[in-house]
Amino acid sequence: MNRKQWGWIRVAALSSILPAVLFALLFWPLLSLGLQSLAGDAGEITFERYRAVLADRRYFDSLVNTLLISLFSTLIALIVGVPSAIYVEGRRGRDRKILAVLLTIPLSLPGIVIGFFIIIAFGLAGVVPKLVEFITGERALSFAYTFYGMLLGYVYFQIPRVVLTLRGAVSNISRDAIDAAKTLGASTFQTYVHIIIPTLKPSIVSAASLSMATGFGAFGTAATLSRGYRVIPLEIAAAFTENFQPRLAGAMSLILVAITASMLFGIAHIGALGENRSLGGKGAHMQ
Repeated sequence: MNRKQWGWIRVAALSSILPAVLFALLFWPLLSLGLQSLAGDAGEITFERYRAVLADRRYFDSLVNTLLISLFSTLIALIVGVPSAIYVEGRRGRDRKILAVLLTIPLSLPGIVIGFFIIIAFGLAGVVPKLVEFITGERALSFAYTFYGMLLGYVYFQIPRVVLTLRGAVSNISRDAIDAAKTLGASTFQTYVHIIIPTLKPSIVSAASLSMATGFGAFGTAATLSRGYRVIPLEIAAAFTENFQPRLAGAMSLILVAITASMLFGIAHIGALGENRSLGGKGAHMQ
């Protein structure tokens, strides 16, 4: 073989590494889960477990709870994270460096620890309810084990992911375009709406996708704060460990994967449509 043929062989070998890793770590486990979840007691193929998950009120409510808490926590994380990323990547200063460090701390904390933080702050004997009782004489804001407590825990670990996803894009925003807009009389709000946000739109879509996927799969925080409010990762763990129903757990896992993938593709499609409309509008304006 000549040198060119060896080069093609090396390229083909290197190109096959990623598909092999994806098959071994992603597709093969999903295929195994699918086969187990479809296997009946007599070896036949059945969709009974999928029907049971979607028809059972407990599992259906868990799916809805997972969707709602992921959606609301993502929206709040974007509302907080976008201005935070813009502020951190603005003009350099010690306060911005401190804020950048503080925003990355939750990334190093397990979900269980974040859940404990919420309990300490807003539990039945938490710091905030005791402070409210000291001021008003009545204990309030003890919502750690409710939807709002779990939502706060999800937002806590999703904001750093949103900020880190956006910081690189914020640093690449043209300062000349912002200065030109201000020179032409644009207000701060107009600069955000017409320059900064459209420039960050692809990164915002990526941050939303990452946040939604993290919310759908979160376990530690939900396990710590769950008392009656169930999400689907907890039901999967219970089906596999407490009830030892791996086939039912596999069915719920694949349903969760399907919902998560559909949400991510939907978010990406919406982002692509917005970008195409923006490009079309610019082209029409130039003409």
